[in-house]
Amino acid sequence: MKEARLYRKFGDHVVCQLCHRFCKIKEGGCGFCRIRRNIGGKLFTISYGKISFIESRPIEIKPFFHFKPGSTSMTFAGYSCNFECPWCQNWMISRALPSGPEITPEFITEKAFENRDLSVCASLNEPTLLFEFLLEVFRISKQRGLLTTLVSNGYMSVLALKELRKVGLDALKVDVKGGEGVYSNYLSAKDRNVWRVVNKALKLGIHVEIVNLLVTNVSDSEDSLREVIENHLNFAGADVPIHFTRYFPAYLFKERATDIQKLEMAVEMAKKEGIEFVYIGNVPGHRAENTFCPNCGKLLIRRFSYKVLDNRIKDGRCSYCNEELYGVW
Repeated sequence: MKEARLYRKFGDHVVCQLCHRFCKIKEGGCGFCRIRRNIGGKLFTISYGKISFIESRPIEIKPFFHFKPGSTSMTFAGYSCNFECPWCQNWMISRALPSGPEITPEFITEKAFENRDLSVCASLNEPTLLFEFLLEVFRISKQRGLLTTLVSNGYMSVLALKELRKVGLDALKVDVKGGEGVYSNYLSAKDRNVWRVVNKALKLGIHVEIVNLLVTNVSDSEDSLREVIENHLNFAGADVPIHFTRYFPAYLFKERATDIQKLEMAVEMAKKEGIEFVYIGNVPGHRAENTFCPNCGKLLIRRFSYKVLDNRIKDGRCSYCNEELYGVW
């Protein structure tokens, strides 16, 4: 247990400032995530160094398609979440409290070097619940020449995002759940808070990619897609990649897997509105796994699932027409 950062006292309560829920927590209580607790008028985290998963994985599995393609990242996760998605694929850890021994931030970095990874990545559950631990992992990793990445639902506070950037956060993948109705009906949250973080991350110089999981009869409607695409253009911009990902039944949700036609519809809608890099995820072998130049249309990166089969981007530019491409290459 460790005293948390990013909180303030408010009468006989403390207010957690880690995410946009800004939980007001009384003595002996905990926030929505159950990880941060008021003990004696101070906020403590019970997740510091409590790791549920650690493994070297392809960067494409995050997915990051425009951030050091073909590299691997030492991926680690904690416990719990500040969302309660009924379709969560990682519910075994996102609905669990921390357990097991505490490891050190140095352990993550050493594992990355052992596996010849280019980066470290906090992922799977909501990684900002490891906030104090993340700050140390990222600080040490940057000192040793590693890149640092985060796979998040984007509901962190802007204050938390700024602190992560200060210690060197390089890349952020944000899972956008759908339009405002999806957030209000399923998550007791607001989509504008997520897009605000996306916009701020880009202004801070962080590489950003967006994922929208198309959950059958939840976020696969034209109205939801239209909202996501409009917000993407307004808050992220046309050059930031968006991945429309196929959902499969998981946890409490038993709707059928996303129709591939819905994913293809999403791609066409996004391209029609001017988004330059639009991908389909969880459909191995689909043409929309590949990267094409938005200027000349040539195939630049050929993929199959999480493998890069061919990469024709040279120094961040199209090798055919010399168009500069968004990304960290």
